[in-house]
Amino acid sequence: MGVNCMRLTRWIALTPALLVTLPSLASAQTVAEVQVAPAAITLRVHTTQRLVAVAYDAAGNVITTVHYKWTSNNLNVAKVDSTGAVSAVGDGSAVVRAEAIGSGPPPHHGVAVITVRGRAP
Repeated sequence: MGVNCMRLTRWIALTPALLVTLPSLASAQTVAEVQVAPAAITLRVHTTQRLVAVAYDAAGNVITTVHYKWTSNNLNVAKVDSTGAVSAVGDGSAVVRAEAIGSGPPPHHGVAVITVRGRAP
């Protein structure tokens, strides 16, 4: 606990008639890991599937307030939008990455392997 926090705690303790609501210091969770599900999918060209990213703290608790930046390493195979929806563009493989915004340094991310084969029936 920092000096300013200890001073604030003492000040609140000495002022019982004052009700102060402060965000809990314990509620500020730090991202330790990001997982993407499903971790691997096979799609046909011109189909779409949504991926889901979940961030965890060091104790394995889910952190629900995290936002993600989604990217694909091969836009000729798979594109991904800001919600994690993957669109199959052409045959091949791509890695889609969900990076937890503001989780670094280093930034934490999870990945899914996307395989695209042929056209949808």
